[in-house]
This record gives sequence, C-alpha cells and structure tokens, in this order.
Amino acid sequence: MKIITKILFCVTLVTPLISMNAYAQRSPVLAEQPESNGTLAPRDAWGRADLNGVWDKAIHQNTSAPIEPLPFTAEGLTAFNDVANLIDNTSRCVFPGVPRVNNSPYPFQIMVMEDRVIFYYEYMHNTRVIYTDGRGHRDIWAPSLMGDSIGRWEGDTLVIDTTKLTDRTWLDDHGNRHSDELHVIERWARVSANEIWYQATIDDPKFYTEEWTTGYMIDIAPDNWEIMEYACTDNNRDQYDGLLSPGALDGSGRDGSALATPSPVRQ
Repeated sequence: MKIITKILFCVTLVTPLISMNAYAQRSPVLAEQPESNGTLAPRDAWGRADLNGVWDKAIHQNTSAPIEPLPFTAEGLTAFNDVANLIDNTSRCVFPGVPRVNNSPYPFQIMVMEDRVIFYYEYMHNTRVIYTDGRGHRDIWAPSLMGDSIGRWEGDTLVIDTTKLTDRTWLDDHGNRHSDELHVIERWARVSANEIWYQATIDDPKFYTEEWTTGYMIDIAPDNWEIMEYACTDNNRDQYDGLLSPGALDGSGRDGSALATPSPVRQ
C-alpha cells in the first residue's frame, strides 16, 4: 500500500510540472512584447483593460534567456557563479521575492479595486496588496522578502514599483542573483481576451552595470479554476536531514563565466 501511495504521489506531482514546462515552451521569455492573439480585452469598472481573474502562471526558469550574457558587475558575476555552492532559499519555504513570485509555479488571482490591486498567489499562499492611490514608498519600511511595492496606472497598464528588498531571494530558478539594492519595475497589460503581457525591469547597480528587461505572456485560467491550498512546512525532513542540494533549481552549472552551463535535457 505504501508503494502504491508513493507512485500515485509521484504521478500527481510530475504531471503538472510536465504541463507547466510545455506551457513555458509555448509562452517563452522574450525581450520584447509579441503580438497578441487579436481578441479584445474586456474592460473593468473604470474603463481599463480588465486584469481581474485567475491566471495560469507557468514556470519560467531562466528569465534572462533572451538577453544573455547579463551585464554583470564584478560583484554580480561572483554572486552568479557562487550559486553552485548555495541552496535555493525557496527549498526552505522562504518567499520567492519579486519578480520571482511571478515565474514560480501554480495559478494566481488578480482582484482590481478603485485604490488598490490584490495579487493572491497559490504558491506559498503569498499575497501582495498594491496601492494605486498615489502614495509613495514608505519611509519606515524595513527590507523584506517581497519588498515595498506601490502601483500606478498608465492607461491600461498597471505599473508596480518595488524597492526595499533583501538579498535573500533569487530572480528565478536559474540562479540569477540580485543584491540588496534591487529595484524592480513590473508592467501588467491585458492585451487580449485571454492574455496578460508581463514585463519586469531589473535595476540593481551593485550587481549589473545597466538595467535589463524581460517578459512573457500569461494565459487566463479555465473558468472552473480556483486558488487551492498550498503547504510549505518548516518540518521538512529534506532540510533537517541535510538532503537539500546546492545549485540552481533548473540544474544549470557554473564555470566562472557569465553564462551558466546548460541544464540537463528533460525527458
């Protein structure tokens, strides 16, 4: 019975990962916004393209893929290569940070209100409340995993400005790193009936000599999808028994250059 249970568990775990990997191939990371599918985006109560709904977020393991090699500073390149010696903090149930929360697995829901936009992520049950009422960054906000985010509307596009992030998170599963000077600008634009174009600009003068930007399409989820329970517990035997391995989650290696060695081919 235990063997059957383990087999069933593996099937339920692997199947969605295979599905999400296929989705990432259909919706690759891009340096520029692609053409939409030509359908019209619905409008919200304020006449903007409507971001409300449950969205099918996929894993995008390497968000720098279309623009590599990245413009590292010497300190940034050292940090990038040191990933081979580090355990990814998300393996310890630490929040993924910004923008990684948007390229991690599982769906999320967007709820637009008059003065704020709420993001409710199934992954780690993370919630972001983005105020769009004109307020600035908080002077007394301590550096944190998800940072201090404020928003504004530029026509149909929601722009989120995030500062005061710690250096404990990574930008993606590939092990792209950032420092405690990271400043992220996200842009969310519903470009069709069932697509959001998501774009993130990384501004980190300690690790990069210039800003860099990538993005990808996010598909709307089927009508019957809801955000479900997610558990990442601190009583994790892999962690306490020393079974977590260092290195990037996508399996890529480091050889001291600005390009990681390729990840193994998924079967």
